[in-house]
Amino acid sequence: MSNKTIMIIGAAQEHGLGIQAGHDLGLTVFVTDGNPNSRGFAEADAIAVASTYDPETTLKVARDYIARGGRIDGVMTLAADIPYTVAYVAEGLGLPGIGIETALNASEKIRMKQHFREKAIPMPLFRGVVDNKHLLEMAEELGLPVVVKPVDSRGGRGVQLIKDRAQLPGAYGIARGYSPTGRVMVEQYLPGPQLSVEGFVLDEKAYIPAIFDRNYECLEQFAPFIVEDGGEMPSIYSRRYWDEIHAVMKQAALALGIKTGVIKGDLVIHEGRVKVIEVAARLSGGFFGTVATPVSCGVDLAKTNINLSLGNRIDPKDLNHKFERAAAIRFAFPKPGRVKCVTGLDQVLQDPACRYAHIFVEPDNVIERITNHPRRPAVVVAEGLSLGEAIHNAKRLIGMLQWEIESI
Repeated sequence: MSNKTIMIIGAAQEHGLGIQAGHDLGLTVFVTDGNPNSRGFAEADAIAVASTYDPETTLKVARDYIARGGRIDGVMTLAADIPYTVAYVAEGLGLPGIGIETALNASEKIRMKQHFREKAIPMPLFRGVVDNKHLLEMAEELGLPVVVKPVDSRGGRGVQLIKDRAQLPGAYGIARGYSPTGRVMVEQYLPGPQLSVEGFVLDEKAYIPAIFDRNYECLEQFAPFIVEDGGEMPSIYSRRYWDEIHAVMKQAALALGIKTGVIKGDLVIHEGRVKVIEVAARLSGGFFGTVATPVSCGVDLAKTNINLSLGNRIDPKDLNHKFERAAAIRFAFPKPGRVKCVTGLDQVLQDPACRYAHIFVEPDNVIERITNHPRRPAVVVAEGLSLGEAIHNAKRLIGMLQWEIESI
């Protein structure tokens, strides 16, 4: 594949792992992002500045790259919920992809859930709401607690777990503020263990090698916002629910129109049944798909995603677990304020249990109150001989980072 080029839309920290995977496969890597200072630009072979949320400009810079003598054989992203931009560019260049209509199904949450409802896929009840009064009415109909969220936002922005009726008016305003189109929805909160799962649909069959137990130990600390503190795999539920997870992910993918493509699901085990919260047509963020999965089971989802985007045949056997090890992810939650310095990263990286660690902030950056996933300022991925040891190592390593923060 040395004469081929993969286009990766997005150049943030986690996209760098996709760039590396492309280079490992012998590909030229062309990268676009709206931030001219994106970390991934330094690692790419060719770059262009275009917002990941601007499909028209992204397609234009791709065509400009080709006009200058470049070539593009496939387009993809990872760790960014931008299926429409990827599909728009793929269709515009005549490259493999899921199609624009399917991408829209996977982008807009009410549209997504309407497709799920039509196919009787188990999920929380939901309602779109148009104003505060409507939210109050729908929350009463569904019964508290409820989850209030933007219809078309990403990264947990504006997503809130509401237990008290008095919180609903404020929740509506927050969710609406994070929606590019000003739309809000409310859905049942279904208590139970939550899973993040991902893999691929190949010829209408689901292959889900990555099943990850999500960690919400800090839920009360960040309430009403729903902020995840990483998680771990192999999931303690994967053996018992393996068949049900695969069945529901296949149903969800086909309901959206994904017959062959990458798929990521947020699931909950409620009253002994697997139910779908949301599904995305991409690999996850948070270093689950890019780091924890290959550490835990030896399946390289990023390279598989690249090959799929190039139109290469994927052998389902390549998605079988090569081994089973424990991996855990944890994030840092320092107090808000202006960063003076952060120390300890070198020691973390040298620790035998560390498989990945990164600090996303620099001196003089301001750490705001953490209300969504992109605001988490540091991450570690650790391994262990058991889940307990991996979790212990991840907590120990994230605790080794020392934060000097000035109040503002």
